[in-house]
Amino acid sequence: MYSSRKKSSNIQLISGDNESGKSILVVEDDAVALDLLAEILRRNHFRVWVASSMEAALSVLERTAVDLVLSDIRMPDRGGMDLLRYLRDHHPDLPVVLLSAFGDEHLWVEALSSGAVDLIPKPFKKQEIIDVINRTLSDRGA
Repeated sequence: MYSSRKKSSNIQLISGDNESGKSILVVEDDAVALDLLAEILRRNHFRVWVASSMEAALSVLERTAVDLVLSDIRMPDRGGMDLLRYLRDHHPDLPVVLLSAFGDEHLWVEALSSGAVDLIPKPFKKQEIIDVINRTLSDRGA
């Protein structure tokens, strides 16, 4: 089970034992996917913040620094592309990895040209998530 879990509306900090010190913000509106991603990252010793909307993600970022954002592209209201654009303007060095269940090539090109460091298709493989995050963090010296 989780060693600590703090909840404020739809924001949670999920910590595992032997944390690496690296902090990941996961933004996903699907509760099952959000829990799965958090568990994958926690088991790989990341400190994990979760948010179910762009607004909740921005609330996390007002209070804490994270090393990487992992976000779904399509969410109700403001989605991952809106979050990506905001982060490029306000946190230009923060790496953003996007997830998408849609194979729309135009959307993927737009995401990469807007500053996403990588895109992962859904359904994803657990190891693929970890590999992309580890590669991104090591490439950035984080």
